Amino acid sequence: MRHTMLVLGLGLLLATSARAAADHERCLSDSGKAANKCLLQYQGGVERCRDRGDAACEAALRVDHGPLAGLRDAVSTAAVSQCVESDTTPLGYLSLPDIGSKAADACADWSEDQLTLAYGATPVAPAPPLALCQRTVAAALRNASRRAVVAYGPQCYVPAFTGAGCDRSARDARVAALRSQAVRAIATRCGASFDDLHLVAASDAPLEDRVGGLVDTALTRAKHFALRVYPPRDLGPTSQYGPYPIGITTLSLSDSTRMNVAGTGPRPVTVEVYYPSTAEAVAGHPKDVAMVLGTPVLETPAYRDVALAPGDPRPLVLFSHGNNGIRIQSFFFAAHLASHGYIVVSPDHHGNTFVDTLAGIVDPQVATNRPLDMRFLIDTFLGFNNTPGNFFAGSINPDQIGMSGHSFGGYTTLALAGGSFALGTFTEPRIKAIFPQAPAAPFDDSFFASITIPTMIVGGSLDETVSPADDQQRPFDHLPAGAAVAAYADLTDAGHYTFSDFCEVQRDLLSFLGGFNEACQPRHLPWRHAHDIVNYLSLNFFDATLRGDAAALSRLAPATVGQIEELTYQSK
Repeated sequence: MRHTMLVLGLGLLLATSARAAADHERCLSDSGKAANKCLLQYQGGVERCRDRGDAACEAALRVDHGPLAGLRDAVSTAAVSQCVESDTTPLGYLSLPDIGSKAADACADWSEDQLTLAYGATPVAPAPPLALCQRTVAAALRNASRRAVVAYGPQCYVPAFTGAGCDRSARDARVAALRSQAVRAIATRCGASFDDLHLVAASDAPLEDRVGGLVDTALTRAKHFALRVYPPRDLGPTSQYGPYPIGITTLSLSDSTRMNVAGTGPRPVTVEVYYPSTAEAVAGHPKDVAMVLGTPVLETPAYRDVALAPGDPRPLVLFSHGNNGIRIQSFFFAAHLASHGYIVVSPDHHGNTFVDTLAGIVDPQVATNRPLDMRFLIDTFLGFNNTPGNFFAGSINPDQIGMSGHSFGGYTTLALAGGSFALGTFTEPRIKAIFPQAPAAPFDDSFFASITIPTMIVGGSLDETVSPADDQQRPFDHLPAGAAVAAYADLTDAGHYTFSDFCEVQRDLLSFLGGFNEACQPRHLPWRHAHDIVNYLSLNFFDATLRGDAAALSRLAPATVGQIEELTYQSK
């Protein structure tokens, strides 16, 4: 089956012309090749030390500013050698330096991961009879992974990016052959002594199955590496930025009907608003830099406080952040919708952001205040819409309001869509469609049966914060049929924080937030590819349910969405 837009049944042209795609292909191919070369050199250098049982050799590689650090520096430069700034957005990067830094991160992260698979988390030099088995395991995994990266990346994702397509059946057959070869080599050389390496959990399964589990893990990580450094961007225009430059502004609002946590004044509701702008309005403006606690986190593709694009009233989508999150945590989602003509409003939930937590501000009534924050924002923005001279006057269609949220924000989204539950009734009839992302769903089964508006639940199979079975599958199972969309999209190997921009944050801050282990490791589906999938689903979902776009609804047909490899899709 050829992995093209025709096979996917999307009925779309690629986001760029064939000539432009060919121009970007050089950057894609060479940056991926540089990252892959670094991976082989990094991993191979450490393996040579370990196979000799030479701890001093490995220590010398790992010293500050030593050989491994030199490889990272070299790949940062090599990855962008054939790239120009115009390559960045089509390939899903933020800037030229971003291409280099992400190649360096991938090289180091996947090298260390593959070394752990081959030698264990705490490697020790085995006795001579077992050393040959150990070397065989390392060589078999390295060779299978190296060839799998080629099968997925240069032979599949690169041509898929250009629209030339990928024969998935032939590719998968090649990878299956690599698996068989690696399993056979390890099982033949090691025999029962394989278990003495303690690389897999003890089991009564046949030796070939135990070895096969390890090889399968290595090949999955190889696929993730290929997706990371050879991003295919092959889901069509609805997965990529739309025609509008992205405007962004911050509003410091307050709800006078509720008190702040300290009880000293009205409840603050600070919001980030993302909206469509124009090329003329953003000309000469620098891109906005997201700030957290006064620290610049990343350059975004948005422009601060620029003009709103004129046109007919637009859909309004509300977004609610996760527990101890922040209003800018899912920039990828909000900016994507804004680039396609939506106005997206994302608040800080007072007393439930990580900034508030650091300051000792904790809302004991957060589960009830969250949905009330969103209701307040609907009232406020519809008021802006009806106020002559307001920045948003006449820009919002009050009959086209949707909502999304991540984690605790998914709870907030569901609470506003359903009926009564233990904390009360927050039903908001002005919300016409919901898109909860990795939601926490602490409701009775009967609550989900009360949600009659279009609903698409998205989640990840590796979520360790909420339960995919209880918080996503169970809600979907109890949704009534009959809405234009009632669906559940499960992203294979996505973690809880995949549905955020946590992996864009520098590692030292991310370690404080705790998201790295739930989104950014080699075991996870690379977050930017996951974001392409979420953006495809969310835009088509809201276009279909708020704008009444029949073509968007057809792009959500199970036969179409089911062709996305990293996705399991159910609908009613």
